[in-house]
Amino acid sequence: MTRSLSPALLGLALLTSFATAAAAQGGNGFYAPGVTGEPTQVLSANPFGLVMDFYNAEYELKVAEAVTAGVGASRRGWILFGESQDKPRLNGDVFLRYYPGGTAFNGVAIGVKVGATRMPRDGTFPGIGFDLNHSYALTDHAVISSGIGMKRLIGRDTYASPTTITTLRLNIGLGF
Repeated sequence: MTRSLSPALLGLALLTSFATAAAAQGGNGFYAPGVTGEPTQVLSANPFGLVMDFYNAEYELKVAEAVTAGVGASRRGWILFGESQDKPRLNGDVFLRYYPGGTAFNGVAIGVKVGATRMPRDGTFPGIGFDLNHSYALTDHAVISSGIGMKRLIGRDTYASPTTITTLRLNIGLGF
């Protein structure tokens, strides 16, 4: 389990360092709530996927001032966990996120999700979960976001395999 989190934690550390530097620029380069042209939808993907063999894409739509809804999918083929190019772990979710700060796509968000996960050795299972996210809308067209969560796989009751999986996200997106 620790080995699976190491690449993700490194990625989150990198994201945080880049996003903090961008936020410190203030004024012209950073998105300010209430400014005309703020994004109402974001299409994002994991740019580090080519290196880590972990692919993630999401579409998120603003449905209220502080609430978004969306869909996401991911693919992971790490041999270390019994996965491979021929038998990767596949995941798809529908989600709802609430931004307590009051502005969608900017700040901390708490989310719930429902979806399905295909485990290479065990089959496909429905699941329900939650996540904690952080997004930076750098401009009205550039959004950087990260998240970590847990998902309970329903019907996967084996002693050798966990019934709860960790979900990670590190995306760069296009807002429009």
